[in-house]
Amino acid sequence: MIETLTNQVSIPVCLSLSACVITVLSSELNAQNPPSFVMPSGNIYCALIGKDNNMLRCETQSMLNPLPPQPYPNYCQFDWGAGFLLPQQGKPEVLCISDTIAGTNNILSYGKTWQHSGFKCISQRTGLMCSNPGGHGFFLSRQQWKVF
Repeated sequence: MIETLTNQVSIPVCLSLSACVITVLSSELNAQNPPSFVMPSGNIYCALIGKDNNMLRCETQSMLNPLPPQPYPNYCQFDWGAGFLLPQQGKPEVLCISDTIAGTNNILSYGKTWQHSGFKCISQRTGLMCSNPGGHGFFLSRQQWKVF
């Protein structure tokens, strides 16, 4: 669950002097448990994918730095090194993608934690750290990355 999402706005609509209705913008409707988020910098996006939300996909607009070598020549015909795919069990894999999950407006503020479907991500000014229930995961930033 996200502890704090930014850009959440409630707009009071007063129908009369004695009755006001609170309307909520759509970005706040799923604030308790959104399946996706973006870092405040706008560089890293993450979303749950797969049947039963059993994989976490995190992309970085700046690509992995340094870019890891492909397992063998021509392994990936698309964008190699755009981030990681983390299954509920096992180690993360480097993404080879031709699409993107970018677009959410659920901001995971620095210093906050997101938890969903057994995954846990911690947003820090230095980058994003995510792990699965088995303790495997990754750290991702513009300058560096590592898997564990």
